[in-house]
Amino acid sequence: MMFVSWGLAFNMMTINKLFKVIALILLFHFGYSQSEVIDSLNAELNKNQHDTLRFELIKLKVFEFRKLDQFDSAIQLNTNLYAIANRSDDLSLLNKAYKIEFRTLYLNKSYKEAKELYQKYIKLLISNKDTINLEDAYFQLGANEHGAGNAVGSIEYFFKSAIYAKALGNPIKAYRALAITYGSIDDLEKAYEYNQKVIDLAIEKKDYASLARGYLSKGYQLKEMGKKAESFKASKKAVEVYLNELNTPEENRLSLIYGNISEVYLYYHANHIDSVVFLDTNFKYAKDLNSDVLDSAKLYIDKSLEISKLSSFDHHIYNAKVRYANYYYYLKKYNKALELYHECYEMCKGESNMLSNEIGITAKLYQTYKTIKKFDKSLEFYEYNLTLQDSLYNKDKQRDLGKQEAKFEFEKQKVIDEVERGKLKVIQEALVKKEKAIAIEQKKKQNIITYSIALGVLVISIFSVLIFKRLRIARAQQLLIESQKVTLEKNRNKILESIEYSKNIQQRVFIPVDEVKQLLPSSFLFFKPKDVVSGDFYWVHRKGNKTYFSVADCTGHGVPGAFMTLISLNLINSIILEDDIHSTAAILERLHIRLKERLSSSEEEQMKHGLDIAMCAYNHDTNELEYSGLHNPIYIINKDNELREIKGDNLFLGISSNFNVKNHIIDLLPGDSVYLSTDGFPDQKGGKKGKKYYSSRLRDTLREVDLKPLEERKQLLDKKLQEWKGEKEQIDDICIMGVSF
Repeated sequence: MMFVSWGLAFNMMTINKLFKVIALILLFHFGYSQSEVIDSLNAELNKNQHDTLRFELIKLKVFEFRKLDQFDSAIQLNTNLYAIANRSDDLSLLNKAYKIEFRTLYLNKSYKEAKELYQKYIKLLISNKDTINLEDAYFQLGANEHGAGNAVGSIEYFFKSAIYAKALGNPIKAYRALAITYGSIDDLEKAYEYNQKVIDLAIEKKDYASLARGYLSKGYQLKEMGKKAESFKASKKAVEVYLNELNTPEENRLSLIYGNISEVYLYYHANHIDSVVFLDTNFKYAKDLNSDVLDSAKLYIDKSLEISKLSSFDHHIYNAKVRYANYYYYLKKYNKALELYHECYEMCKGESNMLSNEIGITAKLYQTYKTIKKFDKSLEFYEYNLTLQDSLYNKDKQRDLGKQEAKFEFEKQKVIDEVERGKLKVIQEALVKKEKAIAIEQKKKQNIITYSIALGVLVISIFSVLIFKRLRIARAQQLLIESQKVTLEKNRNKILESIEYSKNIQQRVFIPVDEVKQLLPSSFLFFKPKDVVSGDFYWVHRKGNKTYFSVADCTGHGVPGAFMTLISLNLINSIILEDDIHSTAAILERLHIRLKERLSSSEEEQMKHGLDIAMCAYNHDTNELEYSGLHNPIYIINKDNELREIKGDNLFLGISSNFNVKNHIIDLLPGDSVYLSTDGFPDQKGGKKGKKYYSSRLRDTLREVDLKPLEERKQLLDKKLQEWKGEKEQIDDICIMGVSF
C-alpha cells in the first residue's frame, strides 16, 4: 500500500510539472520574447530533477537558441540531451537527441557535420533493427544532401528510404522525394516515372491527398516536357480528385491547380495553337478558338483568386493577379495589364522570399512598356531586372532549404507520434523487469560477496605465480637478446669493413675527377652511388688524336655491381691499351667477346652480369664524335638549346650471338654539348604521385642545365634530383657526364 501511495503521489507531481511545461510551450505563441522564454525555461530546469521533464525543457531551450540563430549554444546544449538519454537508458530519448542535433546542424547549414552525425545514428538503428527510424533517417540524409546542393548524392539516400518504406508498406513519401529530386536535376523522365508510382500507390491505398498532389505534379512535369494537352488533362484530374474524393479539400493545392490550368490556356493562346481539343465541359467552342481559350483562362484565374482570398494565401493572390495581367496583355489592353503588373510589383518588391517573382514581374513591365513604345520606362525596368538576376542563385538556394526544412519537420512529427504511442508499453516492461531484478539481487547478494572474496584470493595467488614465472622467462630472453646483439654487431662491423675496403679498391680503379678535367677540360661529372660502392662507372682515356669517354651501368648495385665494374674497367683498359682497336663499335664488340670468355657460359648466369654502356671518342683533328652504345643513349644539345637523342643498340654484352654494333659519326659544332647517362636518374621515383622521373623529363632537365655555366650544371642536376626524390629512397646508382665543345 505504501508503494502504491508513493507511486500515485509521484504521478501527481509529474502531471503538475507537465502542466508547467505545456504552459511554457504556450509562451511561444503569445508574443513573449525569446529571452523571456529562455529565462522561464532556466527557472524550471533549476526546479525539476526528473529526467523526462528536464529533457523536454532542454529541448525547448534548444529550439529557442535556434530562433536566435545561436546554433553553437544549441549544439552545446544538445550534449545534455544525450547525457539524460544515456543515464535513463531510454532509447526513445536517444533517438530524439540525435534528431534534434541533426536538425540544428541542418538549420545552421552544417551539412557535412549533419551527415556524419546521422551516419553514426544509422549504425545504432541498424544494430537495434529499428526499421521505422531507419526509413526516416535515410530520408533526412537525402534532404540534407539536397540542401547542400548535392541533388545527385541525395538520390542514393532517398532510394534507401524507399526500400525501408516499402517494407513498412508505404513508400509514397520517398517516391515523391525522388520525383522532386530528379526534377531538380532536369531528369524529367525519371521525375515523371517516380511521380507515376506515387499516383499508382495513392490509388491503391485510397490516399486522395497524395493522389491529388501527384496529378498536380504530373501536370507541371508534362507542361515542362512540352505535352501541353496532357498537362491540362492531369491538372483537371487533380481538380476532380480534390472536389469529388477529399472530404476537406486542400484549398492551397486547389488554388495551385486552377492556376496551373489557366496558365495552360494562356500558353495555348500565346502560341496560337488551334488544333488541340480540350476536355472542358464548362464552355462550348466559339468560331474564334483563341478567344474561347482566353475565356477559359479567365474562368480558372477567377476560381484560383476566389479560393486564395478565402484562404488568405497572399502568394496565390499574387499569382492570380499576374495571370490577370497576362490575360489583359493578350487582349492588348495594355493599360489594364500595366496597372496589375505594378500591383504585383509592389507586392513582391524588396521581399527576400519573392526575388524570383520580382525578376519575372520586372521582365513583364519591361516587355509591356516596350510594346507601347515607352522606351524610358522599358529601359528602367530592364536594367533593374538585370540587377535582380545577379542575386537569384543564392536566394533560390535559401528557398530550396526552406522546402526541405518543412518536409523534415513533417516527417519528424510522424516519428515522434510513433515513439509516444509506444512509450507507455516500454515503461511498463521496464517496471516489470526492475521488480524481478530487485528480487533476484536480494537473493544473490550474500552469495556474491562470499564468492567474490574467495575468487579474489584465488586470482591473486594465480597471478603471483604467473608473474614470477614470466619474470624468469623475460630475464632469460633478455640475456639471449643481448648475446645475439653482440654477435650481430661484430658481424656487421666485419661486413662494413669489407665494403669500405671494396670502396677503396673501386676508387683506385676509377680515374680521378682531376684527371678527367685534364683530359676533358670543358666537362663535369654527376656521380651519385646508391650504396657505399657503385654498379655505375665512368671512364676517360686519351690515345693519339682521340679522347675516349664512357658511362656504363652494370647489373645491380652495391657490392655485386661493384665487382662487375672492376671486371669491365679492367677489360676496357686492356682492349684500348693492348689491342690495335680505334672505333667505339670495335671496342664494344671486343668487350663482348672478352666478357663471354670471362663469365659463366650458362645463359641464366650471363643474364645476371649485364652491362649497359655509352662509348664515345672525340677526334681532336676533325672535330668528329664517334658513338656506340648498348641501351644507353647520348644527348647532343646545340647552342640554340635544341636536343638530339641518339639511341644505342638493343644488344646484350656477353650474351647476344649476332653482335654487330653500330658506329655513329657526328660532326660537332662550336657550342655543342654531349651528355651521357645511366638509367638511375630517369628511373628515380618521386613527385606527388611517386612516379618515375622518366627520360622525357630528363631531356627537358638537360636542356635547362645546358643553359647554365659549366660549373653550375652538376649542382642544378643534384637540386632537381632532391626536389623530385624528396623523402623517398634513392633506388639506383646515378651517373651523368656532360662535355662541351
